[in-house]
Amino acid sequence: MPTTDVVVIGAGHQGLVAAITLADAGLKVVVVEAADEIGGAVRSSELVRPGLVHDRYAMNMNLFLGSPFYATYGDELSSAGLEFSHCRHAYASAFPNAPSIRISDDADENQRMWEEHDPGDAKGWRRLSEVFADVASSYGPLSSNVFPSRSTASVIRSVLFKRQHTSVSELLQVMTSTTRSLGERYFASPEARSMAAAWGMHVDFAPDVAAGAIFPLLEMYADAEHGMNVVKGGASNLPRALAAMLSTRGVPIHTGKAVESIQVASGRVQGVRLADGEHITARHGILSTATLPAVVHRLLRNQPVPSSMALAADNFRFGPGTFMLHLALSGPIPWQDSRLADSAYVHLGPYVDDMARTYQQALAGVLPDEPLLVVGQTSTVDPSRNTSEDDRLHAVWIQVRMVPAEITGDANPHGAGGDLTGRSWDEATEPFVQRILEKLERYAPGVTESVIGHAAESPSDLQSGNANLHGGDSVSGSHHLDQFIGMRPSMSLSRYRTPIDGLYLAGASTWPGAGVNAVSGQRSAEQLVRGTTLPRRKRLPR
Repeated sequence: MPTTDVVVIGAGHQGLVAAITLADAGLKVVVVEAADEIGGAVRSSELVRPGLVHDRYAMNMNLFLGSPFYATYGDELSSAGLEFSHCRHAYASAFPNAPSIRISDDADENQRMWEEHDPGDAKGWRRLSEVFADVASSYGPLSSNVFPSRSTASVIRSVLFKRQHTSVSELLQVMTSTTRSLGERYFASPEARSMAAAWGMHVDFAPDVAAGAIFPLLEMYADAEHGMNVVKGGASNLPRALAAMLSTRGVPIHTGKAVESIQVASGRVQGVRLADGEHITARHGILSTATLPAVVHRLLRNQPVPSSMALAADNFRFGPGTFMLHLALSGPIPWQDSRLADSAYVHLGPYVDDMARTYQQALAGVLPDEPLLVVGQTSTVDPSRNTSEDDRLHAVWIQVRMVPAEITGDANPHGAGGDLTGRSWDEATEPFVQRILEKLERYAPGVTESVIGHAAESPSDLQSGNANLHGGDSVSGSHHLDQFIGMRPSMSLSRYRTPIDGLYLAGASTWPGAGVNAVSGQRSAEQLVRGTTLPRRKRLPR
């Protein structure tokens, strides 16, 4: 029976980050991964044509570049081959009968765009940028630390007493706002108001969800400052670089090794049993990146689980599903507004009410008639994605938000494929692809003629490929206020440590939530190190 200090369950980026942190603290680590490939939701593949690389899930890597982990290990990652491609024009929103909104990393360019669109929007953009400055100075440290903790308490005090532009009342209004009310408070045009709503839909902050405005506020302005970055050559190069770092530290990664159960005795973890029957003993602990329900209901199903942890798992909610469509085109997208050609993301909502309706439909099990399309122009941002003999090829990434995990109704029964009510996703996938292309065609006439191939991943496909994407929820659990901040995945578990001695959690279902942020893996590992009895270890921040 192999023995190690710590077993890390999951070789997504958080698990790999955790393993590096543990190894550098002097612990012997083994990483086990159920899939045949590392990366979790940070992966890329030649899905449609040889030589044309598509990011399968995550595309935007700004959070990783801004993380404490990258600040520490960026040079080593670069030496391991990790590079990024930068796009100045981070995002845009397009509309059927109105000018597009296009945001770049040039403040003057943005201000001119807003003045042309609507002077009221220009005024609101300026004012909201001041609010962002006060929020961002504190939210960055807040989201990159254990919550709650002494350090995050001091951050909260600083935002209340050291703000420069925003009153306490305005700050609290913004922090508790819906994306609809944020847009109505600061912007004049329906197009500008839809911009925040579109960003909210990346998570599950639909237009009328309380406290849904913070994430869009941060994304809108952070991307306006820094542009957007993708992994050069494909998202898989990020976990490959992390794996190379682990290799130099002597940490093995075992793929195709699903964990059957976590073994517990006298209230403390002992090790893991793999699906093939192998046992690995863990002297100091286990760090799992599986969702809390998966840990409790599957990995600990034959073990006594403290009631608080069991209740938290029972009450944990997943959000609506996501549908991914990957296109190979014979050229760039022929946008009706040609100025969209160099934007990394283009949101096709189009308006706030459309997105609010989409969310309610998805929650009710109804296939939406007008789902939000987040169109990622991947190979425009990173031309190295095409290494095929045909240099005309373009890889396009489309994230469809939001759709139901199971289809019990169809809001567009006269669309492609007819009424899809009651159909499985296996049956509904190709008709739904045609509906997506029909919507894209309205904004980019002729695009369907340039499609030379596609690959689609429905909510059921996403879950099959990665159990953390339960029901196709691409953010591994609702981010509503009762599952966010100090309550992710629950109030008693928000510091990554569980009531089972030696068992720690990380991943998107823990604080600070979804995104390639590298936070929970690092902070959970640090918590585990503090709980060990190693004679010498790094002094870790509280």
